[in-house]
Amino acid sequence: MLLFLQAAQAQQVLPADPIRTLQQKAESTYLGGDYNGAIKLMEEAVSLARQQKSTPRVADLQVESSTIYFVSGATAKAVAACKSAIDLLHKTPVDSIRFKAFSNLGYFYTESFQEKQADYYYGLAENLLETAPKLVQETPAYVAAYYNQRGVYYNNTYDFIQATIYFEKSVSVAKEYHLSSLLSFFTSNLSTQYNNLGDYEKSLRLSLETLANEPEPYRQIVYQINVAQTYSKLRNNRAARRYLEQAQRLIAQYKQRSSGDFAELAITLWRNWGTYYTGTHQLEQGIAAFDRSIRLSIAYWGEHHPTLAVSYRDKARLLEENGRYEAALENYRHAMSAVYLGAPLGKGTSLPDLNEGILSDRELFEALLGQASVLEKIGLQRRKPFLEETFATYQLALHLAERIRTNYDVADAKLLFGQQVSAVNEQALRIAYELYAETHQYRYLKKAFEITESTRASTLFDARKEQSLKSAWVPRDLSMQESQIKGEITSLKLQLQQPLSKEEQANLKAKLVEQKLALDKFRQKLRQRIPMYARYRAANETLGVDDLRTKVLDDKSAVLSYVLTDQDVFIFVVTKGAVKWLRRPMNEHIRGIIQKLQVSLYENPGISPYKGHQAAQFAYQYLFAPVLPYLRGVDRLIIIRDKELNYLPFEVLESDASSHGFLLRDYAIRYAYGASLAQIHSPPPSWGGGPSGVLAMAPFSDLSVQKNTFRDKTLGTLPASQKEIMAVGGIQFANNKATKDQFLKSYASSEIIHLATHARTDDKDAERSFIAFYPDNSQYKLYTDELYNLSFSHTRMVVLSACETGRGRLHRGEGLMSLARGFLYGGCPSVVTTLWNAHDQSSAYLSERLYYHLRKGDSIDEALRQAKLDFFSSKMGVLYDHPYYWANMILIGDASVLYQSKWKSIGRISLGICLIGSLFLGITLARYWFRE
Repeated sequence: MLLFLQAAQAQQVLPADPIRTLQQKAESTYLGGDYNGAIKLMEEAVSLARQQKSTPRVADLQVESSTIYFVSGATAKAVAACKSAIDLLHKTPVDSIRFKAFSNLGYFYTESFQEKQADYYYGLAENLLETAPKLVQETPAYVAAYYNQRGVYYNNTYDFIQATIYFEKSVSVAKEYHLSSLLSFFTSNLSTQYNNLGDYEKSLRLSLETLANEPEPYRQIVYQINVAQTYSKLRNNRAARRYLEQAQRLIAQYKQRSSGDFAELAITLWRNWGTYYTGTHQLEQGIAAFDRSIRLSIAYWGEHHPTLAVSYRDKARLLEENGRYEAALENYRHAMSAVYLGAPLGKGTSLPDLNEGILSDRELFEALLGQASVLEKIGLQRRKPFLEETFATYQLALHLAERIRTNYDVADAKLLFGQQVSAVNEQALRIAYELYAETHQYRYLKKAFEITESTRASTLFDARKEQSLKSAWVPRDLSMQESQIKGEITSLKLQLQQPLSKEEQANLKAKLVEQKLALDKFRQKLRQRIPMYARYRAANETLGVDDLRTKVLDDKSAVLSYVLTDQDVFIFVVTKGAVKWLRRPMNEHIRGIIQKLQVSLYENPGISPYKGHQAAQFAYQYLFAPVLPYLRGVDRLIIIRDKELNYLPFEVLESDASSHGFLLRDYAIRYAYGASLAQIHSPPPSWGGGPSGVLAMAPFSDLSVQKNTFRDKTLGTLPASQKEIMAVGGIQFANNKATKDQFLKSYASSEIIHLATHARTDDKDAERSFIAFYPDNSQYKLYTDELYNLSFSHTRMVVLSACETGRGRLHRGEGLMSLARGFLYGGCPSVVTTLWNAHDQSSAYLSERLYYHLRKGDSIDEALRQAKLDFFSSKMGVLYDHPYYWANMILIGDASVLYQSKWKSIGRISLGICLIGSLFLGITLARYWFRE
């Protein structure tokens, strides 16, 4: 709030004259806490400027006055002052003053929770920055402040990743133009974002640096509270208390000087004292601290404000932790009311209408979760009435979560939020199952499946949906512009992975921030220019269980959807004729056996015998045997896995102790990230199966690659890969012909892509995962970010015959962030991938047999099954009698028929000839009968 006025001080653009003297007096009066006096002096300055008939100066003073109006609580006057300035400059526009006015209005509307108006004025400010880039030189403090306030805007919507980008930009501008009075403020805001993102050490370092160099008391208090908050997150309660005590002493010392600002700080201080007492298990002191924060909030803001909701919510959590459920419920209800402008909620468990005025979606979401949690605990004793109310509360929270998520533009922000929402879904499932078990009402099952699907790989689903919408609504030139920005971002990220000096790193990071800002601006303009795209983008299209049964599944197929929680495994069994919902207990012992099975699969056995039979038999009895009675007539399975089950190929589950009773023998199996991504009936192929539609590459098939100076020494020769791609057919590139550049030239015209190469998956940093091509230069690796920038909507199948392309970091609710996911993200419906290190010879054999069965007209899942069955009966299968050599290759996505069998085509032609012959014979006989 103080920021805009300080920005004007920093620039000193006006000469020393009577008007400037009044303005300086107003500023010092403002800093002394006398807002009314400051306003009076500014009004005198405006009046004097009017007498001098200096329109730009009048407008500039009005914009400066707006800050004081806003801080004093006169928001309407602040908005009117800025709009008056804009009207004055209509005939004689001065870009720097108009920019200030637009930026201020954006901030005022942000703080007033009017997002549409804030978006509008921020958009005008951004347009001015683009058309008049000299604004940065003319008014750097205001430009820096603008980026800071955009960060505040995104912070208020809990999009911490976008907020971080804007705060980084504000810090960059402040450093470049030596705005020392603003730099610490912006740096503090940046440290808060690192705190929000969980990087507490980085947040603490920045907060301590800004505090050490800050002489101004108000900011010292802000930074001390921030430091205390971070120490609380790090469980260092002693340090947290020390900084809270320092902040409290300063507030007591300076509160008379500026009662408005210090009142707001006192609210934050006492809420943080409440957090401290919560962490140190001091119940009564914590309640008293939160109550004080609540009283101050109501006195300062009234009954409705997001900050008030936070204090109520934190107090409710403390009460809940200590078993005082009725009191906790009351405070969660108060938290809802603080951000809800609709009809009063009252003391019961009534729920808000999401179509009414809501000050903060995220705070309402948090309060709803709190209410549901408390009702669930009460419901354990009082059963159904409270379970109904609990489930209804969870449903509304998840519906609101979907609305919040669709407003995020950046995939990382969606992933971050999705992890929290996935945990909520698990809680809701438990309640829904209790109700379903008691009542046997189908509506509970139906709703449980729907909310589960809404949290399944939602970011991946959004990407696929957005790609489809862009192809329908967005002109090609705009799509190219977006691709170019994304390409620049990826290039900069890759450069930052190289060994660099601190100066080089800083320069590249600054460029990366610029490109991320450019991408955000592009997306904003896209929504403004193409309303239909924005409307359909926000639409919810979760696939329901009834639609899955009637529109997707056939009589031979079933979906098995697993959800793992700490205590249970829930299994949805969906066939065309019925739906079943099962629950199995989960504990550490069961997890240990599944982990043991995974270890037995992933480690190269050499010549050692397979040691996973018992674990595989247990996993069969635990995960599959319960669903078996509902799979009569089914021979194709679509399995949706959750958490650590994503690392397990179900094909290895064993029904008996014969050591060969693999599930693979009975079912063609494929996997999906969610039911909405599990296509079955794809449109018939427009491609006839000709060689020009197939791209096959084997970059490491020859010993000559070892002599290449750019090659990573861990990437050895794959001798069988040459034979492998020959079996694939199509357009083939091997050794030095199989370059990254060649792939980027060829992939867009390929219906099938087969890569027999090396790949590496980084479980900690997905951006470092890559697919390797021939190392003709230092850029021979295709990294994850590069892959995600490519479109594979034209491609029908990708086969990644490479190491662990189906592995990656596990995101709760989203699944594995693997290289294979990159092709699905780009629009490819079917990806055959690997879960662990590929064995050169067995991978080549399986690929060869896969294409053999595909060309016979088999669907992809059946062709892969038959290839593995062929392996069992082959000499190689006898030699490599271990699932390590065959079970790592799995299918994710669609299972369409890619090739039309020539024998099936001949059969159709023969049938057609027979039908025509029969028709002709019938006509001849009919004529003969007529004559007779």
